[in-house]
Amino acid sequence: MKKRLISALSALILTVAILAVPVTGRAQSADQEDNGIFVLGSILFSILHVPLKLATCVGTQATAAVAYTATFGVPGNYDGGTNGKDIGETARRSCTGSWFITPSQVKSDYGS
Repeated sequence: MKKRLISALSALILTVAILAVPVTGRAQSADQEDNGIFVLGSILFSILHVPLKLATCVGTQATAAVAYTATFGVPGNYDGGTNGKDIGETARRSCTGSWFITPSQVKSDYGS
């Protein structure tokens, strides 16, 4: 049962990573012959990045829930508020941002 879940999750992550690659990156391959390696890098990096981002997001949300409950009613560091606003903002930021790595990002980081 556990192996089935892991293989299904791996297949889902791979499928999403492949579908998330922008089509425009594939269409401009005539101009740049080395674009394929950046698409491959994008897929591989996204496969590694999505589970780590998910774990960070879920872990921060769980920690924020505990922190919010433990500090309910405690005055915050701004006028008339509680720690809830700061905790909520930290939890929100952990799940925002790019979840998939695009070929252009790989090219700007590792390309010439």
